[in-house]
Amino acid sequence: MNEPIQLSDYDGLIREVLASGGQFRLYPRGTSMLPLLRQGRDSVALRRVDSPIQKNDILFYQRPDGSFVLHRVRAATPEGLTLMGDNQTVPERGVSPDWVIGRVTRIFRDDREVACDGFGYRLYLKLWQFTISRGLLLKLYHFSERRNAI
Repeated sequence: MNEPIQLSDYDGLIREVLASGGQFRLYPRGTSMLPLLRQGRDSVALRRVDSPIQKNDILFYQRPDGSFVLHRVRAATPEGLTLMGDNQTVPERGVSPDWVIGRVTRIFRDDREVACDGFGYRLYLKLWQFTISRGLLLKLYHFSERRNAI
């Protein structure tokens, strides 16, 4: 019988690949980064963090409870990082930079690369930065997803 793949089984490999300067392609699960990343369809390329973490970076990190997370940086302060998924409204504060495993350097939607410096992605970031816009856009996105499922 096929057992589901656990990310924790690959933790050492991911860290080794990134530490050696390589990149690791990750297929995220869950809905926290919708609508940017869709489970089962999209993926990201991770690299080690070798420059200062900045607002809007997408980081892959491991919480002390062992869970792995892929979220966007909202702020970096002396008290730690504040991160939040694009599909979330409550930020996670106090994330230690020591928890960070890698940074997203490339995004693939249906195996087509999204240019992180392109107009469409920059517009997406601007819209997502405004809480009022995010709430409205999330409602519209989820409404359209429900309509498409019918």
